[in-house]
Amino acid sequence: MNSETKICQNCKKEFVIEPEDFKFYEKISVPPPTWCPECRMVRRMIFRNERILYKRKCDLCKKDTISLYHDKTSFPVYCALCWYSDNWDPLKSGKDYDFNKPFFQQFSELTDIAPRLALVSYQSTNSDYTNFAARNKNCYLIVSSANCENCLYGTPMTLLIAKI
Repeated sequence: MNSETKICQNCKKEFVIEPEDFKFYEKISVPPPTWCPECRMVRRMIFRNERILYKRKCDLCKKDTISLYHDKTSFPVYCALCWYSDNWDPLKSGKDYDFNKPFFQQFSELTDIAPRLALVSYQSTNSDYTNFAARNKNCYLIVSSANCENCLYGTPMTLLIAKI
């Protein structure tokens, strides 16, 4: 079997499928991809929003907060103070599993009612606009970071370079 060049259905760029890729697809009984590797990765990772932040109200305390989620989401979003408080019961969004309904339908229903944390930031000081972050001090708009101080506009790679 030879390499095959295809046009991505999404971005319209050419990409190559190698013979060993065809063997793998055959082994797992799936057709060859119609999207290029980059577009497939974007599609797989679309759920992870790190950098786009929204101003919205906390659905518990109703105060303004910064969040990963816009204000039109179907699920409740709590600010960090509410999320880590005893002011809500996480078990209230729980549901019994119904063996007569498809799993993914029930999972979808659960994700529509289970609360989510507005921003993931743990033990950070004066770092309100950081996400997927921990133990930062005086940081602004940095993501996927930990133990940073006085940093602006950073991602893991730029923070790594800054420390060298």
